[in-house]
Amino acid sequence: MPNTLSPAATPASQSEPMSGVSNTRSSWAPWVLPSIADIFFLVLVGMLAFSPMSAALLGDADTGWHIRDGEVIWNTRAVPHADFFSYTRQGQPWYAWEWLYDLLIGAIHHVAGLNGVVLFTAVIIAATFALLFRFVLRRSGSFVAASALTLLAVSAAQVHMLARPHVLSWLFTMLWTEALYRFDEGRKSTLLWLPPLMLLWVNVHGGFILGLVLLGIFGIARIWKYMTARRHGDGAAIVQLAVTFSACFAVTFITPYGYKLHVHVYQYLSNGFLMNTIAEFRSPSFHDVGCGYFEVLILVTVICVLLGATRIATVDLLLILFSLHAGLFAGRNIPLSAILVSLALGPALASAISPQRQKQPRWLSSLMEAVHDISAGMGDMEMRFRCHALALVVLAASIAIALHGGRLGSAQVLNAHFDEKAFPVAATEFIAHKGIHDHMFNSDGWSGYLIYRLYPDLKVYFDDRHDFYGESFVREYLRAKEATGRWNEAFDKYQTNWALVAANTPLATVMKESQAWRVEYDDGVAIVFSRLR
Repeated sequence: MPNTLSPAATPASQSEPMSGVSNTRSSWAPWVLPSIADIFFLVLVGMLAFSPMSAALLGDADTGWHIRDGEVIWNTRAVPHADFFSYTRQGQPWYAWEWLYDLLIGAIHHVAGLNGVVLFTAVIIAATFALLFRFVLRRSGSFVAASALTLLAVSAAQVHMLARPHVLSWLFTMLWTEALYRFDEGRKSTLLWLPPLMLLWVNVHGGFILGLVLLGIFGIARIWKYMTARRHGDGAAIVQLAVTFSACFAVTFITPYGYKLHVHVYQYLSNGFLMNTIAEFRSPSFHDVGCGYFEVLILVTVICVLLGATRIATVDLLLILFSLHAGLFAGRNIPLSAILVSLALGPALASAISPQRQKQPRWLSSLMEAVHDISAGMGDMEMRFRCHALALVVLAASIAIALHGGRLGSAQVLNAHFDEKAFPVAATEFIAHKGIHDHMFNSDGWSGYLIYRLYPDLKVYFDDRHDFYGESFVREYLRAKEATGRWNEAFDKYQTNWALVAANTPLATVMKESQAWRVEYDDGVAIVFSRLR
């Protein structure tokens, strides 16, 4: 990684600026002491895996069915093409487009349980934002700008920090964008990494589409440069980006489902009803904490564009506009938007806080000069660290703890579990005791947990693979869940004899008043009803 930062101040007796070469070779510090990126990594791993925040990573029951699907893939040595989790759609065609993630997370769960799943997710998230800090620092040359943007990005990403495959898309998006930036800076060979990365991405998560979009954005920016400046090499760069785009697009067909996956993804994402119904695809609410940090990031972006001492680069502007639109369009896009905005905004923020800016009070200029000097010194020092020994040692120790049941000596330091107040933990034990195997109504929010705990003994009514069930089924389900209209038609259609319903919901109230249903279990979190024959 080239050092683009300003050198730190050196004594006058030295004949040349400090480059760090000789000092680094003779000093042990860069090989032992943790860098700021290491500290970012370690703090995030500690917060996400070894604190009460670990329960938040299991706040979405999706994790459960991903684990079980991975185990099925491992046991059968085959990628699924038909459903085996539900009784309502069993045997119907299913595109398990995240099959490679499922296989990986299933294997991790097999050897380390939920502790391993949570630790793996925490490491991926922590590595993503530690690398984000280094990449923004490389582009901006400002330690302050890199730190501020990374903290804002990781705070905004809280809205979707879950043990699900999309966290790998965060990492892939950042690596993909950094490769494109390095290509834009003249390192042509970085494009060679994109087709192999796309091959991995397309089999891990549906976010692979973003990789093609980003290639298009960098291509449009290069075309604009060619049309307005006619710089040497722009024509060849456009051709190289076009060839890379074609190669990456071709690679997206190398999945167990071929072109059918593309058709399915298009039909899913173009379904207006599903996009407006599924909570994470709706526009964000800025009353949520994470969304508030994204709002701050938007404000910082506006200020940087207005105050930047240098004109913002075309590709940065396009990337910022696209990212802000994506984040405002769907709440689940906020983490990716924050990452992309941080990468693009780094140079502009560094310019906005530069002490060389004109027309500012002397006291402010002096303060900014002091901050700039500290930032330059810390940034220069940061880029010299090479070994990251402490981070590697702590990571190895964390893996060992996860493999030993989360225990360190006699202390339980890693205890990943589904929250009993958010999921029907006790009710699921009742269902298992009663020997209920199918024909039970359940909500999509709890389905993944049911699959995790009771598959293959239990087949669910519905789960949150909304693309698999389709619009018609989801409409039926929502009528039943919300107890509106002819809500009982879905129960009759699928001969449902049992129902697992969240307490204090309209459906629970209606079923308690119905002469056709009886409460069999109620713990204040979940209620199990049986149909009176």
